[in-house]
Formats: sequence, C-alpha cells, structure tokens
Amino acid sequence: MIENIIGSKSKIAVIKALFMQDKEKGSTIRKLAITSNTPYSVAYRDITHFIEENFVKVKKDGANKIVSFNKDHRLYPKISTLLSKDDDDKEEQETKPKKMFKHKNGLIIVHHNADPDAIGSAIALARGFDQSNLKCEIFAPGGLSSQSKRLLEKYPYPIAKKIKEYPKLVFILDTSSPEQLNGAKIPKDCKTIIIDHHRPGKLADMADMKIIDPSAHSTAILVYDMLISAGIQITAEIAFFLMAAIVADTGYFRLIDRRDINTIQKLIELVDLDDVFASLSTRIDYDEKVARLTGMQKIEAYKIKDKIIVFSKVNSFESRVAKHMITSFADIAIIENINKNSVRISARARKYLEDTVDLSLILKGIGKDINGNGGGHRTAASANGSDTGNMEIVKDKIKKYLESVLNGRIKQLPQY
Repeated sequence: MIENIIGSKSKIAVIKALFMQDKEKGSTIRKLAITSNTPYSVAYRDITHFIEENFVKVKKDGANKIVSFNKDHRLYPKISTLLSKDDDDKEEQETKPKKMFKHKNGLIIVHHNADPDAIGSAIALARGFDQSNLKCEIFAPGGLSSQSKRLLEKYPYPIAKKIKEYPKLVFILDTSSPEQLNGAKIPKDCKTIIIDHHRPGKLADMADMKIIDPSAHSTAILVYDMLISAGIQITAEIAFFLMAAIVADTGYFRLIDRRDINTIQKLIELVDLDDVFASLSTRIDYDEKVARLTGMQKIEAYKIKDKIIVFSKVNSFESRVAKHMITSFADIAIIENINKNSVRISARARKYLEDTVDLSLILKGIGKDINGNGGGHRTAASANGSDTGNMEIVKDKIKKYLESVLNGRIKQLPQY
C-alpha cells in the first residue's frame, strides 16, 4: 500500500483526512475532499483506488458514498502513526485559531428586528471567537424577528437587550446605518468593526475597520470567510446559523452565485438542511396579519406602463408587508411606518427589475429628507429618520425616480 501512496500528494492528503475522521463511522468523499482541500473529482479517484486496493471499504453507497478504513489498515502501524497521530498534532497546530485581537471582550451589535442573517452571523461570529482569545456578547437593541427567535430554539444563545458598559471592541453586523441600531450609542473610544453586505452608510465612515461587500448575498458569507481565514473550526452550531442566514437572505436559494454555492457545499456536510428549513418556518402571528390587512386597506396603487407600484402605511411589520405585496401582485412596494418621533420606510421590488431599479440609491437620498439614513440593495432597501413631516415630498421623489428609470409616466389606478 505504501508504494501506492508515496508520490501522490492528493492521496496523502485524502488519507490524512480519513485518519482525522472517526475510523469506524467513516466519512463521505465530499467531506474528505473539503477537509483535504482536494478537488472532489480527484478525491473520488483516489478513494476508488484505495477501495480497489482494499485499504478502505464502502460503508454506504450512493450519491453520498461513505467510506472507512478496512481493518487491515492496522497492519500498517507506521503509516497509521505517520499519517494520523503525528500529523494530527501538526494539523492541530496549523489550524489552531489565531489570536486575533488584543482585547479579551467584545460586543456584537445587530440591527433592529434582527433577521436570520443578522442574528445567525452574530452567533456564528461569537461562537467562532470563543475558539480564539475573544469572548463576545450579542446586543440586539431593537429585538429579533420571529424567524430569528425560532432559530434560537434549536441552539439557544443569550441576546442582550440593554448594555450597561461597552467593551473597547465593538462589531456591527448587517448594517452600517446608525438609525438601524434603535438609538444605541457607541462610545467614541470604542474600536468599531463593521461587517455588512449592504451599501456603506454613515457608520462605515466612522468605523475603524470595515468588511463591506455589497456583491455578497448575505453577511453570513463574509463571516464565514473571516472565520476560515482565522483558522476557526466550523462546528455544527456555527454551520447551522450560517446556513440559516444564507437560506433566508437568498430567498431559499433563489438568488445565489458561485460564491454562495461553494460555501453551501462546505456547510452542508455539517448541518441538516431540513432542520434549517424547519427552524425558518414560522406561522404568521396575529399582529402581522393585522399589519398586512392594514397595508392592503391603505394602498395607493399606481402604474408605469405594465408595472404596478403601491404605497401604503402600517404601524408595524413594514418590511414584511412590503415583501408580501411583492410576492402577491405588486412590482414595487413602498411601505411607511410613522409615529410621533420617527419614520421607517421599507421598499421592495421584484428581482426582474434589478438591472433597472436601484432602491438603495433613492432610499439613501430619502434618508436625508427624513433627517436620517437609508440604503440597502437594488431591490430591497429601507430608510429611517426622525422627521415625519416630509412624507409627501418623499413620495413625489420616489415617483419621479421611478418614472425616470422605468421610462414612463406614473398614473394612479382607481380604487374600487
């Protein structure tokens, strides 16, 4: 057997990976390929050779073939020692998480009504840092969404609603707009790091470090890359929260690219996708039903050519109401949530308009009109502010922008 291993770097890498797995339970070839950093086709070829040599055996055949060592591998104690014990120690040294920060304590802040991408990324980051030298608390100043609360039923994690004293290191996840932090004030002497996949907001200008990539479909993708580069081991819990974040922010894989696929392939070995889907599945509670009904009752409907544009007002769940209208009938939905001291605007557009409409651009400008901030993505954006008296001006600006990019006159539809 030794002569068939020596001279093949890929075979050595695959065998090392197999020794790192449970020798009785074995491992899938895909997992071996990932662990050994070997292309799947090469790992499959090498494992096939090992099966033919009777060095490994097939425990389960099929798409996710599982292989394990044949008992005869014990006849090669020197190889076993060389490729497992010594190299396990070396591997452990090589993959030991780096000491990333000089601080021992940190804080991770997520935006108000934190969605699965925000809270999933935050918990994955905190659990990853647990392996290093940094202990992080998670702060959700504006609470969690119903989906995020469901995720915590699978893997409970303490989420702070108030912070008495800020540590010197603060991470802000999935937003760079101060209005999204529900009034949380970060002391100026704190070092701030922003990790976000939206267009940069005001916080990005003040941050000491920023990892912002609007081309990423989720913040979780950026967190995954950061953890891997730091030598953090992706546990089943970390994989669960990252996968839930990716599933939610890509619309259950409706909007993914090669980068997403590569990450999903690595996470899928560690997490049951059915568990993720089940945890993200939530019943619409009574308050959201009322918000949807209110939104429908207060609709102002317009059209530009064959595009349906709706404006409406609700007292809560503005983003969910906007999304509901898009999935139901509207091409573009603008939903306002106004109270005495603040205004929140949520805007959504169908994906086919992505090359034509940029809601993040218009909402960024609207943010200034309402004494706040705005931004997001081309087909999903929001604005938050404190000036509630400019809403007619805001609506007129949005209408003119849509007329410009859709190249047509906006006409109000009759109410029946």
